[in-house]
Amino acid sequence: MSRLRRNTSKLATASAPRQQKENPQPLVIPNRKKFVRLTLWPLVAATFFMVSGGTYGTEEIVHGAGYGRAILILLLTPLLWSLPTAFMIGELSSALPHEGGYYAWVRRALGNFWGFQEAWLSLVASIFDMAIYPTLFVAYLTRMFPWFQQGYRGWMVGLAMVIACAILNMAGVKVVSTTSLWLFFALSAPFVAIVVLAPFKLGALANAVTKPTTSTVDILGGLLICMWNYMGWDNASTIATEVERPQRTYPAPCWRQ
Repeated sequence: MSRLRRNTSKLATASAPRQQKENPQPLVIPNRKKFVRLTLWPLVAATFFMVSGGTYGTEEIVHGAGYGRAILILLLTPLLWSLPTAFMIGELSSALPHEGGYYAWVRRALGNFWGFQEAWLSLVASIFDMAIYPTLFVAYLTRMFPWFQQGYRGWMVGLAMVIACAILNMAGVKVVSTTSLWLFFALSAPFVAIVVLAPFKLGALANAVTKPTTSTVDILGGLLICMWNYMGWDNASTIATEVERPQRTYPAPCWRQ
């Protein structure tokens, strides 16, 4: 009798998995919103604006160093100053794609104290650096349209630019990258047009008269401006967690900038 009970219990136990296989319970999958990640070319466009944003603001380099030396500075600075930094950022971003980028690297390598120092110094530097771009935009705008120099119109334009950029950043990294991609083409279009039309205007500068400049920038100042215009690669590491396959995507912009 006891042996029969044991056999019956074994049969019941053995049949349980079979019944579960025959009547499986439905798998409930939570409804998660698909997270949009950056691909290669949006990351290239975002990196472009994080680094330089175009050749705007380089006039002082020509004033300080002259045409020949300015071209030499603009050619050599990316190779000697930017390329090693770009390779470092590409390597570390692919190896350690953490939220915060370089801040996370410093904190991991040197501890919380120096991580805090890095975050604080970067914040202070960004406050002064970000103030340059609305001012530069208004300077170009007033040179083309002197009407904006009257009253507080320049201030209002600069404030509107700050508000628009803040709204774009709050909209998310996808909106920022897509906008950067279109702005990349828009800002580069005038320079592409100049390169295409320049061979047909070879004699246009034969009788050109240059106006004396009031710039006090020397060749060292022109070099510093060029270095400033080619820095900022580390900012691209702060969005590593929002990039599609950062191990393969990050090293690519190093060869395309």
